[in-house]
Amino acid sequence: MRNIPDFKLKILEKFFAAQSDVAAAYLFGSYGTEYEHPKSDLDLGLVFRGKQKLERELQIETELSLLLKTDKIDFVNLNLAPVALQFRVLSEGLLIYERDYILNSNFIECVLREYRDYSFHYTRFAAESRRALWKEYPL
Repeated sequence: MRNIPDFKLKILEKFFAAQSDVAAAYLFGSYGTEYEHPKSDLDLGLVFRGKQKLERELQIETELSLLLKTDKIDFVNLNLAPVALQFRVLSEGLLIYERDYILNSNFIECVLREYRDYSFHYTRFAAESRRALWKEYPL
């Protein structure tokens, strides 16, 4: 459960409603959780409608910083993010805005399908890496 001030959620919802190229916005990371600390930033994952240029991503980040009066904002273009991060945002994050239900649902379905294939290989790789490290650097 996330404990986020209602006024901040309303600000974010209103902001994203004005961005026609944003299909969905997720809040993830430590903000609003029991793990939040004074240096926690606001982690946002955005699903865009179509491809976006870096300039547009920077524009959104700048506008959010000015609106929320903080530079502790980090946002990820989920369309381009690695599947592990996409899955983490979907599984641990909070959907705070959704303009396009169909596009967001298709995105979720794609991530779940890809993650199922990816997770097997990643888990195996991580286990082999740990074994190699323990062998090389025993405690």
